[in-house]
Amino acid sequence: MIARNEVIVAQEMLQVMGLRSFVPLVTACPGCGRTTSTVFQELASKIQTYIRVQMPAWRENYDGVEDMAVAVMGCIVNGPGESKHANIGISLPGTGEEPAAPVFIDGEKAMTLRGPGIAEEFQQIVETYVDSHYEKRA
Repeated sequence: MIARNEVIVAQEMLQVMGLRSFVPLVTACPGCGRTTSTVFQELASKIQTYIRVQMPAWRENYDGVEDMAVAVMGCIVNGPGESKHANIGISLPGTGEEPAAPVFIDGEKAMTLRGPGIAEEFQQIVETYVDSHYEKRA
């Protein structure tokens, strides 16, 4: 029997190669010396889990949502660029940077999130994006 994680990895490989889309992809940076905080990694994990949990309902209700791209980046060096290339992206503050997280929607800076509720606010932004950008099935 194939383990669940092996199936997910196989799906992600097929999707990254452009052969078939299963769920929106979440791009996250691996971290570096600029980011001693794990906040962005935790947010990326939360968002990826949220998307996987929501996907059965999204797949049933929205056409094309599996092609959405989300970026969760750790600092302002590469974060804004990667975020602009995603449908929705966020750049979290690196070590010693101002506690602000710019959010990009379809390549444009849409807002800046601050405070302890960034993860929940970003999750709601993803939900709102899905509802407003993908055609609802009848």
